Amino acid sequence: MSGSFDVAQALDGGVSDRDRAWTFIRSFAAAWGEPLIEDVGSHTAELARAEATLGCSLPAALHEVYALVGTRPDLVANQDPLLPPHEMFVHDECGGVLVFRSENQGCAF
Repeated sequence: MSGSFDVAQALDGGVSDRDRAWTFIRSFAAAWGEPLIEDVGSHTAELARAEATLGCSLPAALHEVYALVGTRPDLVANQDPLLPPHEMFVHDECGGVLVFRSENQGCAF
């Protein structure tokens, strides 16, 4: 990670709203590896297909994270990876929860 990015400074005052959260994530990503570029995450059509298959809409924040970082394995797949949209599922035995991450050894989600 770049020595110019200070996580403590970037989080000073907390993450009080969505804009501040996305600003932090963009800054972190740029320091970690490559800057985030709009519209290179999971494409809208892929997310729409997943929503149709699931029979529900994705929460706005989850839709945004897939759109922004969905194809960046350096940010979403080191441990407990973000599932590709076509692998998301609704777990009926757990009350109908939407599963979008999987523990890295496959024993939890």
